[in-house]
Amino acid sequence: MQEATDKVRRARRGLAIFFGVLLLASAPFDVQIVLHGLHPNYFLPLVWVPCFASVVARFLLREGFGDVSFRLDRRAAWAMLVGVIYPVAVGVPAYGIAWTTGMAHLEPAAMHPLGFAIPGSTPGERLLAGSIIAVTLGPLAMAVLALGEELGWRGYMLTRLIDARVPQPVLVSGVVWALWHAPLIVAGEYNGSPVPMLSLLLYIVTSVGAGTLLATLRLETGSVWPAVTMHAAWNAIVVAFFGASTNGEDAALWTGEGGVLVAIFTTAITFVLLRWRRGPGDRARGDGPGTSELGAVRL
Repeated sequence: MQEATDKVRRARRGLAIFFGVLLLASAPFDVQIVLHGLHPNYFLPLVWVPCFASVVARFLLREGFGDVSFRLDRRAAWAMLVGVIYPVAVGVPAYGIAWTTGMAHLEPAAMHPLGFAIPGSTPGERLLAGSIIAVTLGPLAMAVLALGEELGWRGYMLTRLIDARVPQPVLVSGVVWALWHAPLIVAGEYNGSPVPMLSLLLYIVTSVGAGTLLATLRLETGSVWPAVTMHAAWNAIVVAFFGASTNGEDAALWTGEGGVLVAIFTTAITFVLLRWRRGPGDRARGDGPGTSELGAVRL
């Protein structure tokens, strides 16, 4: 009994340190981005702040890194495949509806958001080349960014929320993940929309939907790699391919991470996947801290 109580207290201290460092370390980069735009000099360090916050918490509480689990077995490999398929399953119907109905316009990008030219002399060629890059080289390149976030969000925060007995830890982790982006969304520097507050609300819905699957993959496999893979694939496919190939006056209202259609399909596909992966009476399994209690965690 005492051991369980100490575990809860330790997790809560870890969360307090994590959130304190997260806010203090994120603020300077947020301010610079709001003032000067989404420049790599500010954005790239920002995405590693969650990792930094988790490292500080681990150091101050004298914890190791074994619970992050970088193992790569068959179970993790299948989960990584799901992580790559997921953004395709969201992006195709969401953007397909937007393009075909005129809610947004398809205009294949000539430049990748990472700064290199997309091959092709015609829109069709660029669309094909962009789609191939999005599911091959794109996730590998985006993994550098995703790793910085996932070592903090799903590698530390999620499991500590469970150990600290926070109600609805998976839901909370998704909301926190979304709100961390809030200053940039409201300022119009990230996921720009003519209605920033609506964009933020829809971004929270999308983040909770995607975050629920990210948390499930992390906890079921006991490895952080499926979460890193899915996060990287999402950025490469939904943001850097579908998003970069879409424009129009009202495009941001319907597409993008703060768009209606993406929020709808993210939520729906997550629900379908979780129902398919786990029967009504089944319990998820995993090896990281708090995963032994996952059966009692409401996703």
